[in-house]
Amino acid sequence: MAIDFKKEKISGRSPEFWRGEAKVLPGGFKPTEDFPLGTVVRRATPLFVDFEARTAAVCKSALVLDGGTTTKPRVAKGHYFAVGDCLTKSGDCALSPTISAIDRTNPAYDEITLSAAYTGLAKDNILMESTEATTGDNAKKAEPLHVPNMVESADYEFTGKGLPTLDAAYDVVILYKNVPYPLPAEWLAGNFLKANPNIMFITQ
Repeated sequence: MAIDFKKEKISGRSPEFWRGEAKVLPGGFKPTEDFPLGTVVRRATPLFVDFEARTAAVCKSALVLDGGTTTKPRVAKGHYFAVGDCLTKSGDCALSPTISAIDRTNPAYDEITLSAAYTGLAKDNILMESTEATTGDNAKKAEPLHVPNMVESADYEFTGKGLPTLDAAYDVVILYKNVPYPLPAEWLAGNFLKANPNIMFITQ
């Protein structure tokens, strides 16, 4: 008698933490931003933790994909950008347009509409949330709005129930190929977070 094998797809993803291990700070931290209901802050997402205020800011970045324009770049999904955010290009930081709209309808990418063209923006550039660049006699380049010092220790979904809380890991080895975000050079010192050398990124 022939055996009929049935295939079943099991959802899941590759682990972000080496061996699944991380040292986590006690207690949680209040998010500095209200995310839409259903938003999931993924494990290993970079955070800026303010210990005195007991808050955590999600550090936002996105990889530019092919096919967009300098005013409507296409970016990889998995980012946390929102309308009104100010952003700049990692390694350049000369401009700081704001986000006017985000089109998420295409399953392959998101299209971000900028308040002004970002001259020279191209595929594989990294965008990050930033301060505002200034011009004139006291011209100043944009800077990262936040430089991460921790990462999210476990997936957290904004459900609208209870008090939102992000848990922060302070000592962990992260498998970089398994995370959905790019790392701006401004966040790093070699393979480590600039603001926390106990968080290391490796590829395997």
